[in-house]
Amino acid sequence: MNEVAPALHPPELSAEQKRRFYRDGFIVLKNAVEPELTYRAKRRINVIAGRPGRLFDYYGELSGSPEFPALVNESCLGEVLRNTMGPYDPPQRAMPMVLYPSDPSPEIGHHGLPDNQLPNYGFFPHLDGLWTGAIPKSQGEVDDWSAPRTEHFGAGDATVIGRNMTPLFQDPDCRLSIGSFTAFVGVALNDQTEFGRGNLAVLRGAHHAVQVFFRWQREQGGPIGPEGPGWPRLVPMGDDGVGMNYLPQAVRDQYREGAEYTPDGAMWPRPTPVLLDEGDAVLTLHAIPHCGTRNYEGSEPRMNVYFRLRRERPGGARVLGDSDHPDRGWKGNFLDYPQGYDPWQVAIDALCDHWSEWDGMTDIVAGERAAESQN
Repeated sequence: MNEVAPALHPPELSAEQKRRFYRDGFIVLKNAVEPELTYRAKRRINVIAGRPGRLFDYYGELSGSPEFPALVNESCLGEVLRNTMGPYDPPQRAMPMVLYPSDPSPEIGHHGLPDNQLPNYGFFPHLDGLWTGAIPKSQGEVDDWSAPRTEHFGAGDATVIGRNMTPLFQDPDCRLSIGSFTAFVGVALNDQTEFGRGNLAVLRGAHHAVQVFFRWQREQGGPIGPEGPGWPRLVPMGDDGVGMNYLPQAVRDQYREGAEYTPDGAMWPRPTPVLLDEGDAVLTLHAIPHCGTRNYEGSEPRMNVYFRLRRERPGGARVLGDSDHPDRGWKGNFLDYPQGYDPWQVAIDALCDHWSEWDGMTDIVAGERAAESQN
């Protein structure tokens, strides 16, 4: 007897899904992408992974391979996004991410601690759009925790580009130190239905705290993001280590319940793992802190394809789908904008009111906020 294929996700979220999306900051869409599309995407990754060298030696070719944008453009996800977010640039590029199985390692990562000390499969939540690069190795090297200006940070302005291609500051006036977009979308190409297989993990509901924090930074006069009020760019870690500060303490502090602590006393919030099977998708806000966790338990590489998409901003840059700093070129170059258009102020306004870029969520957001005001 032939098995009946599971029904594909409809092209619009239900009211209950939208309420969960508002409350949690993410939503899982089961059976969003047809098997033929995931097969083609998985095959393209393996074709390129089979070449000499590392997979990401071929990132330019990999991210632009048409099999990956098809996961959105030829599935229900395109309609889900249009119906929930509004008009947007269909992706032309993507960010395929492969996490191979790995054993716990004593190697110190950019969080400043040995990987094998971090709980929850190495979960260290961050927001997208943050500069990442070389930083001081010891605490004695740090000249200023909030706004470090050692040789690692060059001129300390918008001309400094990280090894992740993200600028230290987005704008020449250094008002904004975080890139912005609207939706972070992930499509699973294989089984991640148990935590420990390299799952994406999130801080459920933290987008509310992130928005409050960005508004507070704006009220204090900015800048918005690291080096702004309440968000030092570096933090001391371990006995004499230094780590990038990927999330302000004011947000982390709201997740002390159930948290674990490393030997240095640092608090690590408990995540919500995103459990996906092949063809499932996850839709998240830019403002939800997240992390790809370690593939300690799996026997095969975890394969996800991610998209960074943005509701159309009249006058704004065309968004291709893989960049976390779409108001700048991929290599940090400045773009041309219409006279009178300030992409940085538009970005700041969106960061401080993230639901303003979700046309299909207007009624749900209004209703949820009205209910919150009565409690």
